[in-house]
Amino acid sequence: MENYQQNLDPNFVPEEFRTPYDVIELPSQGLLYKNNKKSVKIEYLTAMDESILTSPNISNGNKIIDILLKRKVKDLGFDVEDLLIGDRTTLMVFLRVTAFGSDYTQLVFDEEEGEFVEAVIDLSQLKHKKLTVKPNENGEFEYKLPKTNKIVTFKLLTGKDDDIIDARDSEFIKRDPDGISNKIIFSLEQTITSIDGERDKLKNSNTINKLPIIDTRSLRKYINEITPGIELKTTARTNGGRSLDTFLRFGSNFLWPEL
Repeated sequence: MENYQQNLDPNFVPEEFRTPYDVIELPSQGLLYKNNKKSVKIEYLTAMDESILTSPNISNGNKIIDILLKRKVKDLGFDVEDLLIGDRTTLMVFLRVTAFGSDYTQLVFDEEEGEFVEAVIDLSQLKHKKLTVKPNENGEFEYKLPKTNKIVTFKLLTGKDDDIIDARDSEFIKRDPDGISNKIIFSLEQTITSIDGERDKLKNSNTINKLPIIDTRSLRKYINEITPGIELKTTARTNGGRSLDTFLRFGSNFLWPEL
C-alpha cells in the first residue's frame, strides 16, 4: 500500500521519516485571525533544529522563535509573525516541554532568605488563558481610562508588533545620552488604535506621552488581563522543596537548557 501511495503522490513521505506532531488549540481561539484559525499542527523539535538553537548568528530571541515556528507549524495559513504574542508563547512552551521536559530553572527572589535563589517551574502546570472578551468588527477592544475618562481602542500585539517595538527601542537607547529605554511608550503607541475616536498616530502619540500614569497602568493591566496565552504568574520550587510565588521569565536557557 505504501509503495502504491508513493507512486501516486510525489510528496509522499514514508511513516518512518515523518516528524511526530500534535494539534495545539490556540488560546485566542482564532477570533482575531482572518481565517479564524483555532488550532494548528505543530511538529516536535528534532536533531535538525539544534543548529538553529545554537547558531551564533541568531542572537535575537524573536528571530529564533520566528524561524522555529516557520519550520514547525504546518497549517497556519498566514505568516507566523502575525500570530498573537500569547499564541506564539503557547506554541514555544509546547516545543520546549516536548524537547527538553517541563522543568525550567530560573532565579526567584526568596523573601524569607532575602536573596535570589534558583528554583524550578513546572511548565506543564502553567495555566492557559483563553480570549473571553469579544473584539469589535475591526478586531479591536475598548477601554475607558479611569483618570481622564478618555475612550481608547486597542489591538492585541503580534510577533511582528513586538519586533517593531524592540527595533524602535533599540534605536532610542542608542540616541539617548543616558541609555534609557522608552519601551512602555512604544508598546502603548503600537497597541492603541484610537483615542476618543482620533486615529492619527502622531496626534495619539502626543496624547499618550501626556497621559497620567494611573491611566496607562490601568490600561496595561486590563490588556494583560484579557490577553490570551500562558498565565505567567506561577509558583516555583526551591531545592529545599519550598514553593515561591513568581513570574515566568524567558531566559537564554529556555530553549536551550543544560541537559
